[in-house]
Amino acid sequence: MRLLLPSITMAVYVFLSLVLPLKAGLPAKALLGVALMAAALKYVFYQVVGGGFFRPDLPAPVMLTAEALYAALLMLFVLALAKDAAGLVLRVCRLFGVSWRLPLTPGWRCGLLMLVSLSCGAWGTWQAVRVPDVRTVNVAIPKLPAELEGFTLAQLSDLHIGPVQKKAWLAEVVRRTNALSPDAVAITGDMIDGLPNALRGELTPLADLRPKYGVFGVTGNHEYYYDARGWIQEFQKLGVVMLNNEHRVLPGGLVLGGVPDSTAERFGGQGPDVEAAFVGAPDGVRVLLCHKPNGNGIPAPGVALQLSGHTHGGLIFFLAPLIGAYNAGYVNGLYSTPQGGQIYVNPGTGLWNGFSCRLGVPSEITRFVFHRRADS
Repeated sequence: MRLLLPSITMAVYVFLSLVLPLKAGLPAKALLGVALMAAALKYVFYQVVGGGFFRPDLPAPVMLTAEALYAALLMLFVLALAKDAAGLVLRVCRLFGVSWRLPLTPGWRCGLLMLVSLSCGAWGTWQAVRVPDVRTVNVAIPKLPAELEGFTLAQLSDLHIGPVQKKAWLAEVVRRTNALSPDAVAITGDMIDGLPNALRGELTPLADLRPKYGVFGVTGNHEYYYDARGWIQEFQKLGVVMLNNEHRVLPGGLVLGGVPDSTAERFGGQGPDVEAAFVGAPDGVRVLLCHKPNGNGIPAPGVALQLSGHTHGGLIFFLAPLIGAYNAGYVNGLYSTPQGGQIYVNPGTGLWNGFSCRLGVPSEITRFVFHRRADS
């Protein structure tokens, strides 16, 4: 399991940095060490007890507790690194006669950093699973037809309906989306974490979406872990038009295309093909739905706006550069592309159950409003 070694490394580092220097007895240090290692072994617990890494079969309160403790461990690791870096700087300063020292005793520092980390873990987990607010993004598009001025499109991404986010949560997301009275709704993949037989009842609120011109979706990587063909049929029954390297033309000449996630190729399916998606499309403003923000031929020339997700916005503010490095720098928000278009990377409406923590990266229901660019 690829996350096992980094998780254990974090626990060991925190123990050496914060626990070992304490003026406490061996039993107390051992107890703290066991607690740190228990938090670090979250994914082993999911695999062994829950039966799966991506979708453990565990009660939501158990999962949320494990998520909060793991997030607290991550925060504690980062704070311990910062403490040790500051200590190293102060040691160097002492070589030049500066007598600065870290504040507080090792015991107080350890207690304070643990309290801060636990608070961040609890807060971040709540931020991850709450019903998101609406974010409005005004998009300036060159040569936008007058008929499309003020066109509104709502994007939902990375819903991850499964062990934690369920039917009641999704129903509230749908209610808030409908309140925007959008012209269209786009769902950019990773809608589920589970098989159709287990979860189809949790997805029924999607049928209540009421945009003017329809609901359109594409697959994400998680669909392929749980019977993508079966889920595509389920989504279609719920009124979601799944775009598999194809497009639809909306009133005003807006061409809405969609491609499957690249994971499809690992499961014997056809991967994303932007050219095929727009074959036979009329001239007009092109919007592309693609789960991952980058890939072979993606972003693509000729696309005015690409809507993606997958990155979850970086999850935690200090992780954004790392996650961005795996996605060509596209991690959260609106970007201009070298191909001459724009791409919006949604930070996620829900969140993957295997890392349910958000700090500084709130989830969102995104409302796009199209405007003609002034210089076109």
